[in-house]
Amino acid sequence: MRSGFRKKWDNINLKAESVYRKYEYRKKAKLRLKRMNGGFNCSKEYEEIVVPFWKRYGLKPSKMWYQIYSDREKKVDPRYIPDDLWYGVIVPYFSNTQFRRFGEDKCMHDIFFKELTRPETIIKNIAGVFYDTDMNVISMEQAVKNCLDYPEEFLIKPSIDSGEGRLISFFEREKRDKEIIIAVMQSLKANYIAQEAVKQHPALSELNPSSLNTIRIVSFFFEGKVHILSSILRMGASGHKVDNIGAGGFACPIQKDGHLTEWGVNRKAEWVSENQHGIRFVDVQVPSYEKIVGIVKKQHQKLAHFKLVGWDFSVSEEGEPVFIEYNVCPGSNQITCGPTFGELTEQVLDEVFVKQTLKYAQN
Repeated sequence: MRSGFRKKWDNINLKAESVYRKYEYRKKAKLRLKRMNGGFNCSKEYEEIVVPFWKRYGLKPSKMWYQIYSDREKKVDPRYIPDDLWYGVIVPYFSNTQFRRFGEDKCMHDIFFKELTRPETIIKNIAGVFYDTDMNVISMEQAVKNCLDYPEEFLIKPSIDSGEGRLISFFEREKRDKEIIIAVMQSLKANYIAQEAVKQHPALSELNPSSLNTIRIVSFFFEGKVHILSSILRMGASGHKVDNIGAGGFACPIQKDGHLTEWGVNRKAEWVSENQHGIRFVDVQVPSYEKIVGIVKKQHQKLAHFKLVGWDFSVSEEGEPVFIEYNVCPGSNQITCGPTFGELTEQVLDEVFVKQTLKYAQN
């Protein structure tokens, strides 16, 4: 158990981060609402449905969240979790953010998830120390040579605190330069990984061949069971290497049978039925989706410190699920998939605001 001083100090840091996250996501919501021309007009439903629902927990969420969330179906559901509450209260309650940076370290994936198919690792840098694929300590010179000798396209990316394609550098087989590789390593300074560029399944490549299009599943380890809260397929924009919406891509919900729904969303918060290549979302079957769900349910049981996890998978050319990474502070996927906790919502809110059986989980 932590000392009293350590616990108080940690609580101060957590509170400061919570306040910052609430501020940032409220600001983002206001900008999104402007792009949506005010979203769904739900003043009456907000007062009659939303306010009474949250009153029992001593809360009154801003109406703007329901203007945003209700815009797709033009129907108000009080079970939507506002983003400021999600990131500021819900995620910190269920997941130990003190362990986040170590828990998400991509250099540890082959240790935590040995049995999963992952992109081949060329070299790692952990806290300034270089390792080869077998965790042997090597020099920077050897690390650079391993990258130069790798026979296929590869990438170098941060192993901690990455996201949305941030700071990823790609190196094609025929176009790589020693000085550029060194410059990338020096710019990242420490905590990064070099891996093969995954060759994805034809069904995913067809959606956009320039990006690795990934399956994002948010799972919830609650009362001894792993629940799948939501699943989306993220597709990149033409010519882009990354698949996030911010770079012009699309996100579309995945149904239980692996088919996409009819509508996906783009960076302008517009609901569209096809991507830039004219492929209708409703015609797409995500390969190996059931296998990926099975993997998530099994692997999440190992991660009791992180009860809310966002998993990213691709699928190889042969149809094998490929684990890319996981995020212990995931987005809620509510805009695409509806209320995060669905039928579990009241049970979850009772746990967070009333029962608090996990009160000492982070001692």
